[in-house]
Amino acid sequence: MRFWLWGLGGLLIWALHFLGLYGLASVADLATGRADGWRAAGLGFSLACLLATALYAVMLARRLRRASNAPVQVFALGLGLTGGLVAAIGVVFQSLPLLLPV
Repeated sequence: MRFWLWGLGGLLIWALHFLGLYGLASVADLATGRADGWRAAGLGFSLACLLATALYAVMLARRLRRASNAPVQVFALGLGLTGGLVAAIGVVFQSLPLLLPV
């Protein structure tokens, strides 16, 4: 189980980010008035997810440096780093519409 958590942690953060932004956008559609507050909340949430992804990648890089030569452990940590990079790109890409003018 730990293997999958290390390998897929970045992608889990990305999935959480997607669900969080989807929920914020759904609530913002129901709210009346200007969307500036909702956009700021979305950007703040995106920055928090990006920070979590960066911390996850740093933690994995440290573990990879200390890892033994066990191929499964090295593979899981490498997979986690790759997933963290993909997650960071996904978080940035999904946050770009929040920066567009209304």
